[in-house]
Amino acid sequence: MKYLLILFISAGILLSCKKKSPTQPTGADKLFTFKELKSDHDTIQQGNVTNIKASISGDGSYKWSSSAGDLFGSGSLVLFGASTCCTGNHEVTCTVTDKNNNSESKTINIYVK
Repeated sequence: MKYLLILFISAGILLSCKKKSPTQPTGADKLFTFKELKSDHDTIQQGNVTNIKASISGDGSYKWSSSAGDLFGSGSLVLFGASTCCTGNHEVTCTVTDKNNNSESKTINIYVK
């Protein structure tokens, strides 16, 4: 009986010391949904500008980039400006990141003529 009690106590100690495996973040950890990236105009003349808006539900911070041209502003709304030397198709990308370091990007094309 004494040995059986020692066996149960030892098993309990071993089970309580078992290392838990790390969990991977799931979609439930993401604090936003990136709904849409939209421009007022998908074609503009050289030297002109257009608004570009990112729509999300939830909380996140915004990072913008473009393959050419200039971006003015921050947050969910920026202004894309096409200089006189930049004709052709240009990509504008918005990446949204939440405080859990989850991110999602969307890209649109603006044609400059």
